[in-house]
Amino acid sequence: MSYSILYRELFRTKILHRFFLDKGTDDFSSMNEEEQLNRLEDYDFETFLSLHPTQATRQKLNGYNLVFKTISSGFTVWSKVDENNDALPFISLPDDLDFTFLVQIKDSRFYNYTDLKLEDAGKMYYLSNRRLATEPNSFPLIDKAGGNFHVDEDFILSEDGENAELEQLQPSEKMNLLGLVRIFMKGDNSSLHVTNAQNEIQDPAQTFEVVFKNRNTIWRYLFDANQQVTGGDDVKKENGNSKVLITKTEHPLTKNGFISIELDGIELPNPGVSLIKPDVSDDTIYSEIYM
Repeated sequence: MSYSILYRELFRTKILHRFFLDKGTDDFSSMNEEEQLNRLEDYDFETFLSLHPTQATRQKLNGYNLVFKTISSGFTVWSKVDENNDALPFISLPDDLDFTFLVQIKDSRFYNYTDLKLEDAGKMYYLSNRRLATEPNSFPLIDKAGGNFHVDEDFILSEDGENAELEQLQPSEKMNLLGLVRIFMKGDNSSLHVTNAQNEIQDPAQTFEVVFKNRNTIWRYLFDANQQVTGGDDVKKENGNSKVLITKTEHPLTKNGFISIELDGIELPNPGVSLIKPDVSDDTIYSEIYM
């Protein structure tokens, strides 16, 4: 007599960053399906973030015969299922069962190209299909795939909420911590449930999406010699200084693509992400390019 062990995807969470997925001024979310798939071929969120279950969640996963797996666009959790009903988890998953995943920063330049407030660095972002009791009803929930939202300061936990969460973590789990992704089997909204009313896995499996927006900056060009600038150019003098030119508007930082910035018919280079200069006096962030 032979038998097989069956697993089925329980849910997945996409971790998308527009700095890597946009192409110049072309927004990833506005691309067609084929273009998006092409952009995703070279994408791997683990180049800038680390994501893995907390120690407590690892024990839960093992106890419920679940498997965690990272993929280039995020992570998935798979459930062992009943051999007679592949929609039914082998071990029933209670409505209040939750799994917590650490989101830790790997790239020291992360805040340079990510549209998060620099003064919020070190605070804890919380992305879940349920709100914590420490947070108001206005606290946002994680979105489903295609929701076209992005992480911002609204997802930052209150001081009480952050302290309570940190108390549950191991010392190593707090290092370079950006935030937590926590998924419950039943969310605050039915559209965010992982399992249905019969505690079966949804078909298709629930997919959540965490999107980081790329930063927009004013581009500042620093020259060794004075430059001639006309009204038709894409740059202007900064405070009348002919050696320092800035773009007239903000532009997005992207890893791929090219944004045309012209001076006297010549295209200027796009900036990298290693050098940004915030100016608190006018609440503007500059990207500097030495010419």
